[in-house]
Amino acid sequence: MATAIAAIDESTGIHGSLNDDARAIGGATFDAIFFWGAPLVALAFVCLWSSFAILLPEQVGHGAVSLLAGAVGVLTFAHLIAVVPRAYFNREVFADHRARLTIAPLLLVAGFLISPALLVLGGLTAVFWDVHHTAMQNFGLGRIYDMKAGNNALTLRRTDLVLNWGLYVGPLAAGASLLSHFAGFGQLRTIDLAALAETPGVLQHHAGLIRDLAIAAWLAVGAGALLAYRLAMRRGYRLPAHKAALIASTGFVSIAAWGFTPPFMAFAIVNLFHAMQYFAIVWLKEGGRITARLRLAPGRRIALPFFLALCGLFGLAYFAANSFKLFLAPFIACSLLHFWYDSFVWSVRKKQV
Repeated sequence: MATAIAAIDESTGIHGSLNDDARAIGGATFDAIFFWGAPLVALAFVCLWSSFAILLPEQVGHGAVSLLAGAVGVLTFAHLIAVVPRAYFNREVFADHRARLTIAPLLLVAGFLISPALLVLGGLTAVFWDVHHTAMQNFGLGRIYDMKAGNNALTLRRTDLVLNWGLYVGPLAAGASLLSHFAGFGQLRTIDLAALAETPGVLQHHAGLIRDLAIAAWLAVGAGALLAYRLAMRRGYRLPAHKAALIASTGFVSIAAWGFTPPFMAFAIVNLFHAMQYFAIVWLKEGGRITARLRLAPGRRIALPFFLALCGLFGLAYFAANSFKLFLAPFIACSLLHFWYDSFVWSVRKKQV
């Protein structure tokens, strides 16, 4: 993949090559699979799997689709716990955020166990925070590419925040998967918020207007970002090839997934590439500490599958906990803490990545 788009003409304003290991996060080939290329890999995999399932006998095909959905679901839940090595094994990060990493988890789990209303609201919050979290992960990867290219960490930061949010949320809001994010609103009837429980019906009634507004907002964000980048380039900003590829692949796959595939496929595609990127960055930055903590020296060949297996067991437990409030409370808390932790344990400005 990297070879196919290896050299990018300087006249485009894009600098460097996708084959440049020095400007990649984990190496040219690694980034082509797990970072800027991850959205394309996930799209291809899910589409090929689904196409293959259609060719199978009906019962077997349904089983193949269920297997895909279940596997991606477990992987999604598994990646939530992968923040632990970064937050708790990295002494510098833990020292900077000791109170938030110790007191907040206890309070959150206690609140969910004591209050059914908080548990319901926490579950709904996790759904929408996940949308923001996914967009911000791509934002963070782009900032790392900027740092490796020698750009100022603050240059175009606000533009990138809006752009990455627009690239992800715009197609989601315009597509058929939007209502799926509001499916849990029916639970609000159990905590005397029946009016809000009608939100999915209201959204469905105005689906056409919401789609038009989302498309208009997406176009406006894209145009604004192009203008901001052009002005920044005139002042000496150099757009890294890897960052350009990340923006392009994320934008394309977001439109393809949310706009043109059934909701289950869209969720599978997006959650798969998000988890691929997350596990990759955690292992690159914290693999040594994970190996040391697990005491599986000297190499990482055993430590990596062991770490992934531990995360996978957590994912299976989360997947199975949906019917048990006592177990569901800590898992929902883990989701929210994962999203929150990621907002401060990875800092490009502090060069902690």
